[in-house]
Amino acid sequence: MKSRREANLEATRAALLAVARKHFAREGYSRTDLARIARDARVTTGAIYHHFSSKKGLFQAVAEQLESEILAAAASTDEREPWRRLRAGFEKLIDFCAAPDVQRITFIEAPQVIGPEAWRKIELRYAFGAVREVLTALRDAGIIKPYPTDLVARMLLALLHETSAEVARSKRDPVVRSQIADLVAGVFDALAHR
Repeated sequence: MKSRREANLEATRAALLAVARKHFAREGYSRTDLARIARDARVTTGAIYHHFSSKKGLFQAVAEQLESEILAAAASTDEREPWRRLRAGFEKLIDFCAAPDVQRITFIEAPQVIGPEAWRKIELRYAFGAVREVLTALRDAGIIKPYPTDLVARMLLALLHETSAEVARSKRDPVVRSQIADLVAGVFDALAHR
């Protein structure tokens, strides 16, 4: 059982992450004000520095939380067979990643704010790393063609960025979404070892 202090610290951290996510998604990193986040979370700015040490630290924590949610969304499929699971998970990710907060924080600002190399290391711990592991297993099992795993993982990540952005731009137009589903199916079919 957690002490009251531990529970309060966790509640404060969770409140800061939730409020900061809204601010970063709406205003972007550079225009987000820590004092407003603190006020909206009903804490002092000192609490932000206590939990995250800086604005960049808070942003990184929000971005990593989103990466964790992306990984969970990809894994939330009923498919058992790894190839079908990857395909179904990818389709779910397109819709999940079309959300405005994911688009702005994860795809647009995180590489700039955190830095491309540092962000790549973070991605390796989450969705990108998980996709790379699955692709390696599928390639080793002869299910997909023996392309370099990192190349295929980066290509799929780029496909996810662009297709989810198009879903967002189209305001989730069902015709556009259907076209994207056909395109993605074609890419996955091209990867399959027959």
